Amino acid sequence: MKPYRKFGSLFQIRWREKLGRKDSPYLYRWTLVLFGYTIRLHHWIKSDDRRFFHDHSSDFVSVVLKGRYANVTPEGRFEVKAPSIWRSKAETLHYLDVPKGGAWTLLFCGRPKQKWGFMVPRSNGVVRKMRPLRYFDRYGIIQDEEYQ
Repeated sequence: MKPYRKFGSLFQIRWREKLGRKDSPYLYRWTLVLFGYTIRLHHWIKSDDRRFFHDHSSDFVSVVLKGRYANVTPEGRFEVKAPSIWRSKAETLHYLDVPKGGAWTLLFCGRPKQKWGFMVPRSNGVVRKMRPLRYFDRYGIIQDEEYQ
């Protein structure tokens, strides 16, 4: 059974999708798509890829339901723990450091504004956005040990 169900282009449900390595995912995700907006329940097991910052396709509001993590941006490291709410613009660069024990979050995402990707510096110092599939094809999927 596939982990999703589409009902036309405006409505779909996805359940318990594994992100990251199939044998060791960093995240399980349940998603409801309604007219381009999404509601996502995330169960964070491990940290995001820490090699480069990434942005998102849409603005979002994150509700931390259980656990904690650090939202790491070019401006610094910000600890976030349940219960809390924070919001982000699609263009904001970051990655999440998730400690042992993980976290549960509920995300409310706007309609997509852009394609998301990782900000990878070239040898000449210019940073370019690399789309996820190309990024993981080039650099592989790794997950650092959890921070304490």
